[in-house]
Amino acid sequence: MSDFHWVGSQNHFIDTLSVQQQGNIMIGRFGGNSAAGQTKNEDGCLVWQNESKDWEFVIFLDAHHTAESAVLILQEFTKRKGSIKSLLSGSPKESFKNIEETILKIFQDREFLDSCRKVNGSTSCLIVLRKDKYIWWFSVGDCILYLFHPELTSLGQYQVNQRHFFEWIGQVYLMTTPKRYKKNL
Repeated sequence: MSDFHWVGSQNHFIDTLSVQQQGNIMIGRFGGNSAAGQTKNEDGCLVWQNESKDWEFVIFLDAHHTAESAVLILQEFTKRKGSIKSLLSGSPKESFKNIEETILKIFQDREFLDSCRKVNGSTSCLIVLRKDKYIWWFSVGDCILYLFHPELTSLGQYQVNQRHFFEWIGQVYLMTTPKRYKKNL
């Protein structure tokens, strides 16, 4: 299995473009331009893939003020790496259902919420799972998923999800529950 994680506080990539291939995925990082006033990078990401290449699990984080909220989320998922990866061994339908339940449990867990209140800053978070020929995503905030598929490209369609401003995970814990989940809570 192929694993990768990064937080901007580790290596900020200010004035530096980093592009690397991780299995089936190209990872691009750029922390901004110092000439325009950029001094730090609080973003982060996590990429997990299995050897048979039938799934990828990715988390994108756009943190603000500090990288603490991004680090918190990466720690929570890394802590559960074994169990999350085992959830992805089933059919797409089973995997999507299981990952949805797991993510909601993580983000609604009392200990996680208490940890959120203690971090300095907050983050937008986009979680994407590709299983076989299907994708599933969970979005809080303004991270955007683009899919470059020939059939969709011919129709001029690239963006998959909608940005939602003023939603974060962290000190200002304002995660908005997606409408389809409200009936179940």
